[in-house]
Parts: sequence; structure tokens; C-alpha cells
Amino acid sequence: MENISVGKSFELYLDTLSQCGEETLKLADIEVEHLILEEFIIGATAFFSKYTLERLEENGIIDAEISEKSKLLQRKIMEFDGTELWNVHSIRSASEWANIILLSDEIKNKINQKWTTEEIEYLYSIS
Repeated sequence: MENISVGKSFELYLDTLSQCGEETLKLADIEVEHLILEEFIIGATAFFSKYTLERLEENGIIDAEISEKSKLLQRKIMEFDGTELWNVHSIRSASEWANIILLSDEIKNKINQKWTTEEIEYLYSIS
């Protein structure tokens, strides 16, 4: 089995973040359901893991604050899995989901303050 490079881990981490945010809520219900209830939960499990976040932090790609917020985001989303909040209606209307959406967007904003688009593209190439 081949290890995922640090750059690829960062790319997959950002891809996961992109699936949950204010922009996602503008999509049709079926797309929101797929992105958040299927793709985001899988990505959050894998790419917000302690191992991945430590690798990204050790390589200076994310800082401790982003790492901690990512861990919090992962915990929150995992708490909802399989509960009465695990549906599109709740995503669009429950304050608990509003907090998750806000946290995801906050993490993305912090990353975009730290790195330009060009720098992010470069970081994807780190082995």
C-alpha cells in the first residue's frame, strides 16, 4: 500500500472542507444530501484524523488553531451521524448545523488568509 503524500493529504483535506459550507446550502436538496451526508462525513473521518492533521501541522501547512478547529468540526459531524439531525431539512434549518457550516467556512477562510491560490497549488505537490 502506498502512502499518501503530504500535498495530497492537504488536497483531500481542502476537498473535504469544500463539501460543507454556506455555498453548499445554495444547491438542490439531493446535492446537499450527497455532499454533506455522504462525501463530507467520509472525508472528515479520514482527512480530519489526528494523523493527517499532525502531518499538515508538522509541515507548516496548517497551524495549531486550524488543526484544533478541524478536530472540533470532525467531532461535531460525527455526533450527528445517525441522529434525527442527519437529514437535509435539519442541515438547512437546525442551529446545530448552522454552527457546523460556520465552522467549516471559518476554517476555509483561515487557510485562504494563510495561503494564496498559487501557494495552495504548490503545496499539493509536496511529497
